[in-house]
Amino acid sequence: MAGAGVIDDYVTDLDGRLRGSRRAKLDLLAEARDSLRDAAECYREGGLHEHDAECQAVRDFGPASVIARDYQAELAAAYGARTLWSILFVLPVVQLLWEATRVGPLDPVPAWSYPFTQLNNGMTWAVAAITALALCVGRFWARRAADNRTIAKCAAGISAVTVGASVLATSALVVATAIFEPQRLYVSPVIFALSLVGVAAVGRLAVMARRTALFCV
Repeated sequence: MAGAGVIDDYVTDLDGRLRGSRRAKLDLLAEARDSLRDAAECYREGGLHEHDAECQAVRDFGPASVIARDYQAELAAAYGARTLWSILFVLPVVQLLWEATRVGPLDPVPAWSYPFTQLNNGMTWAVAAITALALCVGRFWARRAADNRTIAKCAAGISAVTVGASVLATSALVVATAIFEPQRLYVSPVIFALSLVGVAAVGRLAVMARRTALFCV
């Protein structure tokens, strides 16, 4: 049976060189293994022994270092798209939760918080618009057979900028609240819990943005 020795070693080598979503990586490795086995089968039918057939199939497929670069670019592009989709959906939800917490006995919103609130609101929807545009452009670009490395790097850059801008805007509002009216940070357990959920969600997005950049390396 093909794939019992040289091919498995080759796929294991590829596995060690790749970083990305585990599911996506397993799909790529399975595709590579199936292609190698099919090629080895053809060589065996042509008269080569099993070991020689596998070696020839691996030579035809290409060095693991070269194939890994192409696969890594594909993994990075896929993870970048996943990160952008997460930003597109999560940040508006966090913003809506934040808006819901503002409705309460402390309304109306004090004058000092107006510029910070407007900045936070505007930044969230600007980030959502930029992310949606980036996804549309990326899809169009991918259909034009663009280099996955370029797509991945663009996704990493957009993820870093959008998440960073959102974090700065939210941090400015929280710090201003702590300075001017700290009691607003402790209105109720529900609001406090929702705030923690928002912080955790944004933190997760920051981690995903960082991984997108690392997968491009």
